[in-house]
Amino acid sequence: MKILFFSQRFLFPMDTGGKIRTGNILAQLGQLADLTVISNVENEKDAEYIPLMENLCKKFVAVPWSEPKRYTLGFYFRLALQSLSRYPVSVLNDFSPALEQALKAELTNEQYDLVVCDFLQSTLNFRDVEGVPTLLFQHNVEAQITQRHYGKAQNWFTRLFWGLQHRRMLRHEGRMCRRFDGIVAVSNEDKAIMENWYQAENVHVIPTGVDTDRFKPDDNIQEKKQLVFTGSMDWLPNEDAMAYFLESIFPLIKEEEPDTGLVIVGRRPTPKIVRMAQGRGDVQLTGWVDDTRPYISESAVYIVPIRIGGGTRMKIYEALAMRKALVSTTVGAEGLPLVDGEHIYRADTPEVFSKRVVELLRDGLRRRQLGEAAMNYVFENFRWKIVAERFLDICERVTATGNGR
Repeated sequence: MKILFFSQRFLFPMDTGGKIRTGNILAQLGQLADLTVISNVENEKDAEYIPLMENLCKKFVAVPWSEPKRYTLGFYFRLALQSLSRYPVSVLNDFSPALEQALKAELTNEQYDLVVCDFLQSTLNFRDVEGVPTLLFQHNVEAQITQRHYGKAQNWFTRLFWGLQHRRMLRHEGRMCRRFDGIVAVSNEDKAIMENWYQAENVHVIPTGVDTDRFKPDDNIQEKKQLVFTGSMDWLPNEDAMAYFLESIFPLIKEEEPDTGLVIVGRRPTPKIVRMAQGRGDVQLTGWVDDTRPYISESAVYIVPIRIGGGTRMKIYEALAMRKALVSTTVGAEGLPLVDGEHIYRADTPEVFSKRVVELLRDGLRRRQLGEAAMNYVFENFRWKIVAERFLDICERVTATGNGR
């Protein structure tokens, strides 16, 4: 089977959940199908990773691109202009005429059985694809995220902004879900939303996976009285999660266990999080790291206090594969078939969240029991090879039934 996989974002380094999911699927898919990948590449930053990308597929088409700098005067000016568009800002940010032209050229020069569009944010570059079956890989229901941002907005300006973004995202995401021949969702919950909100048809579900060879317990590292969170800190749901935790949950934990530390592992911490952590000896911001595992291994409890989001959190499976006791909000563990009290603890108020964390900090045996049960469950059901085989099966079915609209 000949597949063209199209993504606005270069996969390396795999420092976001979406990149990790896509990269691990492609690593398996490249062994099962004739795979070509097109994506943007920032020349200087990404050059060292291009050989890794080429190893995943038969052919890699690199399109030069430069990501605009964030939190500059130009960034905010562009954001103001984008706010006037009929498209959501997050989709406009990833528009690339050069990438759109590269896709057209590849489809003119080669025949493919299927074209896969990775992420809704890539769809503005996918406008004129016709005559070949198409599959949209939806890592999240993006309108669910904008809806949750709107619900958490704390002033009239952010409420106005997110209200507009939510309406635009509903329109755009709905059009795209109805346009593609097939859709891949990452949870049954996301599938149901797309079917109910957009009347989307031919929605398929793949589970979230984990690299169990890479993420496993390291008994040589001694646990500290420390909590850990991992994730791209320039993604607003992660910023909100850490702001919420630092403001509302961590103080309650410190009242009970004053010597507890927190390490926040992830690229590009926003100015807000930097300010909140500044001058605190009990909070460490690592920024980007090439390996999150040592930080997870040395921490007693993994936390996921996410209130805004969609899709599924691969960070949870990574932590569980390392036998970590984990406390999450319901939104944080959304879409994952994990049982409260058996695999993880769920907690949706600061009081309950802090109580669960303190319980685990004080009871090493309970930490071990929870971690062992979750690790075994993840290993048996969610290895990437299983996920990739399911993804290829979906590709074959969409190819057989798609009309290339």
